Amino acid sequence: MAQQEFAARWLGLERDSSGEFVLTVRSLIKSIGGKWGLIESAIPPMSFSISYGAFKSVYLSAAIAVGLTVLVIVGQVIRKRPIMNAIASLLGIGLAAYLALSGGKSGATARDFFLKDFAVNGVWVAGLLISILVGRPGFGYLLHALGDLEDDWRRSKKIILRMSLMTAFWATLFATRLFVELPLYLTNNVVALGYVKTLFGLPFFGLWILLSWLLLRRSAIRKP
Repeated sequence: MAQQEFAARWLGLERDSSGEFVLTVRSLIKSIGGKWGLIESAIPPMSFSISYGAFKSVYLSAAIAVGLTVLVIVGQVIRKRPIMNAIASLLGIGLAAYLALSGGKSGATARDFFLKDFAVNGVWVAGLLISILVGRPGFGYLLHALGDLEDDWRRSKKIILRMSLMTAFWATLFATRLFVELPLYLTNNVVALGYVKTLFGLPFFGLWILLSWLLLRRSAIRKP
């Protein structure tokens, strides 16, 4: 049951009156954390990039990004909302700030504020592609957790192929992030990186959920 709820939440689904999983505007927004999730994800890159573009100070930019993240956590505590995501975000921002500050006042490593994101996206691309190569496409396990695939789904070459295609589709999400953001990183375009990272973060993730749902319905891929 816990696996089923996790898979549904990850795919932006909720149960309708008949108990079936469906994608709705509410469930899609909820899957990306709602408005607070968007705020939590946008604050660090946007605040760092905007302040760096204005003041060219890595120290000040990192301090603003960390400080605003702390304020979000305080706001969550006051509102008695779950704070684990915000705390995880703070840890990530702490690492990003450390990497950015490793170059000192020169600002030569300001772009490294975004370095960990390349590692995360790279791991996702590699992991998803490897799952396809070994015949265990990751997306298949998500649908299996939802109950849309039987326990022996891996015995069907047709289902394996379809799940591999969906897994590859999700790999393109993380690959697209790398493809778009890496040139900006290499040219040290810190300001643009912040805007692009925000756009290609949760909003892009939500778009992929919507497209995945449409593909599943169109191809009847959910039926083994």
